[in-house]
Amino acid sequence: MQKLKAKDSLSGSPTSEAVLASMVEAIKFDIIFGRLRPRERLIEDELSNRFGASRHVIRSAFVELERIGLVTRRPNKGAVVRDFSVREVEEIYDMRAILQAEAARRIPLPPRREFIDQVDAIHNRYCNAVDKRDLKEVCTLNNEFHRVIFAECNSTYLANIIDRMWTETLAIRCYAIGDPVLLQLSRKEHQKIVQALKSSDRDTLVRVSVEHIYHPLDAYKRAHGGWLASGSIETIRRLSEVPAS
Repeated sequence: MQKLKAKDSLSGSPTSEAVLASMVEAIKFDIIFGRLRPRERLIEDELSNRFGASRHVIRSAFVELERIGLVTRRPNKGAVVRDFSVREVEEIYDMRAILQAEAARRIPLPPRREFIDQVDAIHNRYCNAVDKRDLKEVCTLNNEFHRVIFAECNSTYLANIIDRMWTETLAIRCYAIGDPVLLQLSRKEHQKIVQALKSSDRDTLVRVSVEHIYHPLDAYKRAHGGWLASGSIETIRRLSEVPAS
């Protein structure tokens, strides 16, 4: 990678801000695609050589990565890739299921034409990226697809919470992207979501919005010892049956 030039302080300079944004994005994808593993330490000297960045910029990147939930900063030890306990993962995914089911119930049906056109366009680009095996683009468009859909729930606060938890679980969710079988399954489920929106099928929209989150989690579990699920099937069934509030 070509080194980027940076000044010793951010001070709002375009160069430093560009380096910071580039570094955060690069480290994020290193974590997503497993080049950086949970509990692995981020070495400032290595990042300085890689990006041509000052320590101040590097530490600002650590602050931003911690803010979005991808690393943990430790006193006198720098930053390490965030790890999740079994309990944390189970609780986060139970909460994601609850929030996404509620958001799916709140999306107005039939949908706005502008909204469904936007979702359709993103899904088509996503399918093209899957066919080309452009995994970085797949990840970006996957995020955009769900962000646009949940933003339609008419609750900015709910959409923002979903987005926060979505970002925190990037490294878990993207286990599906590197698996060709799970990637095709994700593609089919995206299509089901699009069709449910177009046909105003609320039950399918809620059910698939919840089911969709668990396949990457299962892949993550297999890669980290295969602990027993605390009831994802029961969660899907329960959330799919709760009437709209």
